[in-house]
Amino acid sequence: MRKIIVYAVGKKDEPCVRALVDEYVKQTARWARVEFVDIYTKKIHQAQKDPEAARKAYTEALRPYLEGGFNIALHPDAKELDSHGFAELLGRHERIHFFIGGAFGFGEEFLRLCDMRLSLSRLTFSHKVAKIVLAEQIFRGCSIINHHPYHK
Repeated sequence: MRKIIVYAVGKKDEPCVRALVDEYVKQTARWARVEFVDIYTKKIHQAQKDPEAARKAYTEALRPYLEGGFNIALHPDAKELDSHGFAELLGRHERIHFFIGGAFGFGEEFLRLCDMRLSLSRLTFSHKVAKIVLAEQIFRGCSIINHHPYHK
């Protein structure tokens, strides 16, 4: 079974955000194991006033999670895919890690460590909205792969 893990720099979400993400995770469970992991360390907290220090703290905190999967950093200047292209991406990999950066985004060091950069939209989303959009697109992509009518 496909395994998809989303690592997000940030504190735990409010119950309303978590409920929406959990609903898509539950719906996707027949085709893939999906997990959302929030990462917020003391170093990240202390570095939030300095963009470069924050990006370094994000890299340090997320580096251990780069092993064992196809790593995709969400980045606003990256390639955009439509839902069918996203489904093809999901279909090519059995284990995928998505990374959502902190308030200052990712530094080049972390982006180079990833296999791919992907933009969810040209619009800027809060981390909460990005999680919901990504959860929905993972469900939609798995629906497309498995010929489920949700995507129509």
